[in-house]
Amino acid sequence: MPRKVTHRSRPLNRRAESRTRLPSLPHSGNVACLSLANGVNLYVYENFSSPSVVVNGYLEVGALDESGAKGAGLAGFVADCLTRGTQRHTYEQLYEQIEAVGASLNIYGGMFTTGFFAKSLAEDLPLMLDLLSDVIRHPTFPESEVAKERAEWLTDLHERATSTRAMCGLAFNELCYPEGHPYHYSADGYLETAQAITLDDVRQFHATFYAPAGMVIVIVGAVKAEQAHDLVAAHFADWATTRPARSVNLEAPPITERRCRHVHIPGKSQTAMLLGNPGPSQLDPQWLTCAMMNSIFGQFGMYGRLGERVRKEEGLVYYIGSRFEGGLGPGPWNVYAGVNPGAVDRVVEIVRAEMRRIRERKVNPAELDDNKAYFVGSLPLQMETNEGIAGQILNMVRFRRGLDWLLEYPERVYAITAADVQAAAQRWLDPEHYVLATAGPAVGDSA
Repeated sequence: MPRKVTHRSRPLNRRAESRTRLPSLPHSGNVACLSLANGVNLYVYENFSSPSVVVNGYLEVGALDESGAKGAGLAGFVADCLTRGTQRHTYEQLYEQIEAVGASLNIYGGMFTTGFFAKSLAEDLPLMLDLLSDVIRHPTFPESEVAKERAEWLTDLHERATSTRAMCGLAFNELCYPEGHPYHYSADGYLETAQAITLDDVRQFHATFYAPAGMVIVIVGAVKAEQAHDLVAAHFADWATTRPARSVNLEAPPITERRCRHVHIPGKSQTAMLLGNPGPSQLDPQWLTCAMMNSIFGQFGMYGRLGERVRKEEGLVYYIGSRFEGGLGPGPWNVYAGVNPGAVDRVVEIVRAEMRRIRERKVNPAELDDNKAYFVGSLPLQMETNEGIAGQILNMVRFRRGLDWLLEYPERVYAITAADVQAAAQRWLDPEHYVLATAGPAVGDSA
């Protein structure tokens, strides 16, 4: 972790001088790691090839801090309300300043964290950090503005009720995780919680959980690390709030049966489908191998083996793929598809057969090599912009990979064997015990 400083500091953990000649990849030799005494961690990557600068990061507050179903959606709602007015700025004044310099500022709630993102010209970085600090630390939650935000929230929830994908996702998570588990509930909340959460709830949540400890700020662009540190210190160093420690059990019990649910949504001609089970978090040492296995199974090219078999050969779906959704916690692995209602059973049958195949037989060398080449070859494309670089640094920090992860990445990818892929499939894909959620026309109807 970054060391604490109380004034200007040089970048830490610099490796061999040769690594400083690799500006295209962020690593320990060119990312300045700086900290404030209150627990704010700053990472700066200098990039003077562009006049812009990006600020990306998060605070350790999120849906994990809600009170189960009764408070579902509160963390995200508070995040959405932060820019509705502060001690120094009204909602209109905030956005007038942002738009006047052609910048952007967004704040969004998540399960573990509340994220923020800002982009501007480098000369406007002082303004953007000033506004970011203001909305995070000093929101006033004006009643009229919170009411407007609530109205938008309710509209989104009403629209969600007519979405086959969204309702399928809700049903899947409720089946996949037991009551009381944070992933059982929607981080976006429900109509009843959106209506029941009070202005006092919003203000109390912010006062209780918003604090600097564990905050991560990544700055990438045309700014010196020392200048970035001084600006961050000027706006955040005096923040001394503390928050309660988290005590949440994220262990997800395995699925030991078949659990199925259909959500009837009138007027739909297509069925959304999710089939899967709890998966690993990205902290799992085998996460990269899991990602490789999943790419072969349902992502690479035209959605891997699933796309080849279910969509190309049999034409049974409008779309299909598979994904690991794990972050800091054990999010699900699932197959997602848009299916003709009459073809659901056949699609499930093929998906289960493909699960058995990748569990029972090693993938062929050419298939594995193609996926490895894609994993390594696509990495530079993800860092063509300041946004992409900032995102990679943030992921290295969030998932505790170390700042040399990208330097080691090709070697890690090429070290994955067919036996490793098979072991990952045997660990996480179970064709006999799974959750199956569908949403759309009544069962038995077909287009």
